[in-house]
Amino acid sequence: MSGPTNTCAAALFVLDSNVVINFMNKTIGILPGANNAEKPQYFVSVVTEMEALAKPNDTEKERKDVQALLSKFTIIPLNDEIKKLAIEIRRAGSPRPKLPDAIVAATAVTLEATLVSTDEKLLKLFWPGLQTIGI
Repeated sequence: MSGPTNTCAAALFVLDSNVVINFMNKTIGILPGANNAEKPQYFVSVVTEMEALAKPNDTEKERKDVQALLSKFTIIPLNDEIKKLAIEIRRAGSPRPKLPDAIVAATAVTLEATLVSTDEKLLKLFWPGLQTIGI
């Protein structure tokens, strides 16, 4: 298996849940590719959407702010290709990821996009075609 790389695939980015949440909390000021001349495309897995909206104790305003941010990204639903690949990654990825992380990684591989995360374990995931960038 090939390992993660820090190169950005054609300005396509899949944002992990921690990136979306940290961007909302303003602990991340800018997303990768935002300063490029090419307009980057940002995607989030339906898992990221769910995790961002499922934070306990959020106020109604905070939930609306999260929904407004998520509306700027293309949300990728689970399909058979992503499900099958996520299962393979969960079973054989190294280090073995949790299922939500495997789904997010499978989404990035399927889209041929770079996975953006702050999760060190996810950034170390080895899987063919998986490109990562940490922020």
